[in-house]
Amino acid sequence: MKRARVRALLLGAGLMACISSAAAETVEAVAARHGFAGEILVGRGSGRDATLLVDRGFGTVTPGGSVSHTAGQRWRIASISKQVTAALLVARAPSLLDKPVAIPGRRVARALPTLRALLTHHTDLANPDDTPAAATQMPAFYKVPRPDLAYCLRRPATPATAALPFRYNNCDTIVAASAGAPLRWPVGLAMARPGERGVPGFIGGKPEPVFELGSFGAAGGLVGTARALWAFDQALMDGRIGSPAVRDVLWTPEGQGSYQGLGAWIFTAPLAGCAKPVRIVQRDGEIAGVQTRNFILPEQRLTVIAFTNRSADDFSFGEVWQQSGFAYELLSAAACTG
Repeated sequence: MKRARVRALLLGAGLMACISSAAAETVEAVAARHGFAGEILVGRGSGRDATLLVDRGFGTVTPGGSVSHTAGQRWRIASISKQVTAALLVARAPSLLDKPVAIPGRRVARALPTLRALLTHHTDLANPDDTPAAATQMPAFYKVPRPDLAYCLRRPATPATAALPFRYNNCDTIVAASAGAPLRWPVGLAMARPGERGVPGFIGGKPEPVFELGSFGAAGGLVGTARALWAFDQALMDGRIGSPAVRDVLWTPEGQGSYQGLGAWIFTAPLAGCAKPVRIVQRDGEIAGVQTRNFILPEQRLTVIAFTNRSADDFSFGEVWQQSGFAYELLSAAACTG
């Protein structure tokens, strides 16, 4: 399992690259050319004005198999769960962002980070990826049906002498979600039940190792359809989760060279065929053999969602800010054609 790449430095020279003059491609053509296997959804607007532009499956569920992917499959959304969790937590108590969290009913023998530190991964919590793992297998933390909160809190707190560096850690979101009442997940999204993993993933053309998706908790354990995630994106885009002020807090990068907001990355980049650079809210996810991407383009009122059950070793999304690769071409086709 690879760690998410959350700090992309957008180099000035790259941002000024010329718009491609190649003929515009459709979303379907981009998917076919790259051999994409999974589901892609493109939707514009929200509420009564929402228009579903694309929602279809591509390729086969099993590499070399005969059963095709279809729209409406139930996927693990992986670390897009962090984006959902961040939105719900900030909407519930925006004034508590910069106060240490408290976990009801649990005595904790260490100082806990602030909600902001947890949602931006500036903490010193124990990391599930450090638990033992046999070759080609998942770390032991991910073999039980529910996250081990006690493990996350086992390390003593670092003295508060300086800001902690960025360290990506699923325990951050698990602890954040444990503060306060249980979260009510958006309609169509739910925490994985024991044994549930959604569409099966593949690594190197072989079935992924066995694990319990529910062990990721709020950090990656949600399952649901692309359309359910699109409905969440619409509510987030419109400021119906909390308020427009909450949305703006979520979508404000922390700065100092980082484009990380609360639960997502926010940056502006050129797309092929668009007249000017586009603001993008991006959340990546990957657990074992499934990769997920959630893109919101607020000014275009556009959502692009892509799920594949091929690992990063088998299929590369690329990086939008590098102006090449599948994700860049997919967004260009969705936002800058027609």
